[in-house]
Amino acid sequence: MRARTVNLALQGGGAHGAFTWGVLDRLLEDPRIALEGLSGTSAGSVNAVVLAYGMMQGGRDGAREALARLWDGIATIGAMALPVHRAPWEFLLTGWNIGFSPSY
Repeated sequence: MRARTVNLALQGGGAHGAFTWGVLDRLLEDPRIALEGLSGTSAGSVNAVVLAYGMMQGGRDGAREALARLWDGIATIGAMALPVHRAPWEFLLTGWNIGFSPSY
């Protein structure tokens, strides 16, 4: 069966970028789909560049791995900087609550 060739325009926005990672992962998993062109804005352009880099390094599997490394890394950094956690210096403040947290 001949692969169906598609060109993708990837939208921006942090949460949209994470969602798009899942869609790209599924598309890369399917040998019936051949990606010919990519374009994007903001998070979409990040996904496009990482996908292209991964494809150059290791084909479809390389692209899937590169995207997973990117988004797993973003999740790890995000978990460390969640606004609902106290910043170290906020422990020194009295009456701390989420409403008075400068990091929030």
